[in-house]
Amino acid sequence: MKLLKYIAICLSVVAFTGCSDWTDVEREVYANQEGLEKYIELIDAQSEADLTPTMREYYRKIREYRNTPHVKGFGWFGNWTGRGSNAQNYLKMLPDSVDLVSLWGCRGNLSEHQKADLKFFQEVKGGKAMLCWIVQDLGDQMTPPGKDAYEYWVTEKGGGSFEEGVKAYANAICDTIEKYNLDGFDIDYEPGYGHSGTLARRTEIGPNTNQNKNMYVFIKTMSDRLRPAGRLLVMDGQPDLLSTETSKMIDHYIYQAYWETSTQSVINKINKPNLENWERKTIITVEFEQCWRTGGIHPESGAASWSGQRTYTSIRGEFNGLYGTQIFDYATLDLPSGKRIGGIGTYHMEYDYANNPPYRWLRQALYLGNQVYPGNYQ
Repeated sequence: MKLLKYIAICLSVVAFTGCSDWTDVEREVYANQEGLEKYIELIDAQSEADLTPTMREYYRKIREYRNTPHVKGFGWFGNWTGRGSNAQNYLKMLPDSVDLVSLWGCRGNLSEHQKADLKFFQEVKGGKAMLCWIVQDLGDQMTPPGKDAYEYWVTEKGGGSFEEGVKAYANAICDTIEKYNLDGFDIDYEPGYGHSGTLARRTEIGPNTNQNKNMYVFIKTMSDRLRPAGRLLVMDGQPDLLSTETSKMIDHYIYQAYWETSTQSVINKINKPNLENWERKTIITVEFEQCWRTGGIHPESGAASWSGQRTYTSIRGEFNGLYGTQIFDYATLDLPSGKRIGGIGTYHMEYDYANNPPYRWLRQALYLGNQVYPGNYQ
């Protein structure tokens, strides 16, 4: 019976996602294509004008849906080129249920192909794309080649003040975001996992002398500039180190819940009532660099680390023993207050493209979390 129900769920997902025509080998021919000189494949479309009226109406509804409460779809998206015949390298070819991505390995300097792909993803599909990297030391990823970080940011840009140097660094990132019309910044913050430095420490982030004031200044500078313009500032890794006041400047708390083994262990990891609106602002993610074949940790995932050989146990018994148990559980996770988790995501989300259908696990999980098992999204 469990297997039959699982098959039924999978069939429902296929039916639901069928309107994303790029996943199909044979494309549906729309009646209102008559009179068009040429039907343009989605991968080749440059703007909404290249779409059929039916598709334009469909994406209008998708953009409206983005603004409604739901389990958001997220991922760290790598190997982005926005060119060629491989749909795996395009933002616009991500599932329509994906709301926002962090561009993994991207530091700005977008090519013309990337700019065009980004624009389509934002304007037609209503998605958001953020810069992201590990913030450990002052000037990470932004110090000009050949320059000493301290000399450049503190002496040259900060007039000898470390705090002013931090502000200059934060503003330089914002300049890049604005230059390329990106949607914000994802602070990868992991001082407890070997990435401590002048900005990252294992102490609470706040403005007081006993707190991590440097990181507070960095966050405040970016928040004051990005968020009034409608852009996002999120933190992944260890957002639990945010003070209550600092958490008010962050739009999402993203946890790398890769090796948790049960529903309760995930809740224990993310249960941080001191953070503002922690339930609906929290996004939990699954490791797909190794576990993309099985939808998360599973004895058959092929994961290289010992922890990857674990089995995940869901509070929803119907998921247990199946591929996808971990990501399905995350998408349908109800927190102690009864509220549904804010969002789910995957690390190296593009690896999921190789499954059948493409992006199988993230698609199915978001469908389960938003349609099959709807929750309290308020």
